[in-house]
Amino acid sequence: MTPFVKKDSVWFGIAVGLLVPAGVYALLITIYTLLDTMGIFSDVGFADDFRIRTLALFAICANLVMMQRFKSAYRHETIRGILVASMILVVIWFVFFGAKMINL
Repeated sequence: MTPFVKKDSVWFGIAVGLLVPAGVYALLITIYTLLDTMGIFSDVGFADDFRIRTLALFAICANLVMMQRFKSAYRHETIRGILVASMILVVIWFVFFGAKMINL
């Protein structure tokens, strides 16, 4: 019997590459909000979208950990899918924040 999702496929990698950053972003924004309500962190003196922009980059970088994990298991097609998803997320990030950062 074949599994529903082949573990070494580009589509599995794309799914992992999109879901992991979404989960990491949700976790980071929750932690940051909690620390902000406790008075430990503050957005005073930073750009309006600094929190969202920075946490989104950290979430995208979470894919590096996943790529390293799948590299040790020799799942090269999955790594390719994670890389494709990462590039899509970086393009989306740049469209939303990059033009504003370089003042276009």
